[in-house]
Amino acid sequence: MAKVIFMHFDTETDGVYDAKIGEPIVRLAKEKGVPVPADKDFSKCLISVENLADEEPTSYMEDEELDLLVQYKAITAEEAEQCQQFTISPKVRIAPMMLVKGDILVKPFKKK
Repeated sequence: MAKVIFMHFDTETDGVYDAKIGEPIVRLAKEKGVPVPADKDFSKCLISVENLADEEPTSYMEDEELDLLVQYKAITAEEAEQCQQFTISPKVRIAPMMLVKGDILVKPFKKK
């Protein structure tokens, strides 16, 4: 099991939840009533994710998600390449494409 902390989505539902490893983040959010964006327009579904473990879990990502994150200017092409090379996740994810891989903090994404 992993701990998922939702923060700054909704004061009523923000909190710490248990999740199975491999569980889709949007399914967990929906079950708990947390308003995580899950639109068909993925540009509206960006979330910030922070790993809470001492060591980041290996996280395979589809190239499509990395390409979209670069297209939406959420990460740079260099960051995407590093994620591919070391099989790590960027700090920004597309919620409908993300699976829980360990203890994480999830917040709404804010463009800089």
